[in-house]
Amino acid sequence: MASDLNILFAVSELAGVAKTGGLADVAAALGPWMKKLGHDVRVIMPAYRQAAAVLPTVVVGTGEVVIGPGLRFGFAIRQGEFAGVTVYLIEHNDYFDRGGLYNLGGEGFADNSQRFAFFCKAALRSCQILQFRPDIIHGHDWQSALLGYYLKTHEAGNPFFSPTRTVLTIHNGAYQQHTPAGLLDALGIDRNWFNRDYFEDHGQINLLKGGIAFADKITTVSPRYAEELQTELGSHGLAGIIGRRRQDFSGILNGCDYQEWNPETDPYLPARYSLQDRSGKQVCKQALQQRLGLPVAVAKPLYGLVSRLAEQKGFSYLIPALWHFLQDDVQVVLQGSGDPQIAAELNHLANAFPDKCRFIEAYDNSLAHMIEAGGDFFLMPSLFEPCGLNQMYSMKYGTLPIVRAVGGLVDSVKCFESGIDTANGFMFGPAQWERLLQCLHLTKEVFSDSETMERLIHNAMSESFTWELSAQDYLAVYRAARGD
Repeated sequence: MASDLNILFAVSELAGVAKTGGLADVAAALGPWMKKLGHDVRVIMPAYRQAAAVLPTVVVGTGEVVIGPGLRFGFAIRQGEFAGVTVYLIEHNDYFDRGGLYNLGGEGFADNSQRFAFFCKAALRSCQILQFRPDIIHGHDWQSALLGYYLKTHEAGNPFFSPTRTVLTIHNGAYQQHTPAGLLDALGIDRNWFNRDYFEDHGQINLLKGGIAFADKITTVSPRYAEELQTELGSHGLAGIIGRRRQDFSGILNGCDYQEWNPETDPYLPARYSLQDRSGKQVCKQALQQRLGLPVAVAKPLYGLVSRLAEQKGFSYLIPALWHFLQDDVQVVLQGSGDPQIAAELNHLANAFPDKCRFIEAYDNSLAHMIEAGGDFFLMPSLFEPCGLNQMYSMKYGTLPIVRAVGGLVDSVKCFESGIDTANGFMFGPAQWERLLQCLHLTKEVFSDSETMERLIHNAMSESFTWELSAQDYLAVYRAARGD
């Protein structure tokens, strides 16, 4: 069995460097853990304007790739270090020196497919330029999906990559990158592979679908989401291709970065606290109320939310439920950005209940930490949730999550109805505002029972979702991909 592996993480974002979602958190946490386990891990990502401004780098090489007929692209490789791991940035200003990673002002870049096809080709070429021969290339979501295809077609017969295998992790199957069939040449996809078993999807190219077909192993970010992706209802149209790759498909629950999300060490909190001494949590609650101009009242249950404003997050039934629930003596703090229509509805809600509700249309990291610490409950009623991390953060902060019974939420939250000896949160089933409201009323009742609340908070703060366990599971997938 191989003991030391050369592992390349090919990612479109990295927490602390350039981030829009949970993919970045996984990329930032898993690499250092693999290094701790004795493997040579490198990360490669685009040299976005944002990344170049944050990460000090030097140029260590230049190269050129050919993607399709007459499509040659030059690039530079910049090298830096983040969290003890070597990070390479692929520099190509026309594609990556932009104001956003994938979009600007909510409008996706029209050439996103070409941008990330180039990134995948440049990542492979960089390995050769740097003489880093990966045993495993671990790609993430549609942005890295073409790696397996290029490796098995464009690089077929290249002895440099003879030991290299690919793993593709699906962080969110709803994002697949459909693109016109007229771009086959521009993406370097041979027409022989444009069929329903590979890249073709209702007459368009589906990058994620093709990536699943060509990867040696495929994972997703929780066991429950792996099950859902194999059903017609929960697969976002991927059930067919995933069903054909069932033997190579598995779900691994994400870990939690307790170096950043830990109330005992959190620099954003006015008072730190622990499972053994939670007195600081009340200080945090009062500070949150003061910061947002809400009445300072420890005895009122406070419900927090930090989320992208997207249909996936359940706002279509959360907002109607809150219109009813805010009639009660409660407080609700909502932070997020995204869909302007959802933002408008949340602003309307907050304006209607000025002494009970606040909506902050932004992502403010310090406020996110304060909401996790200052809340009594955390709202996460997702329509679907591949893994979710906020429910894990919330538990560590003694803030009980309220979730829908989907994806990684089922794998991490033990609902109140299962019994207070093990419960660490609350859960509801159907995506209906009435069922969510029923669940919210239950939490308010439990809040008034201090003994039950104490037990649930103790259970929640005792949970530990470490990356060490997840890293071992990924390592098993890598070794299976290699046939070790």
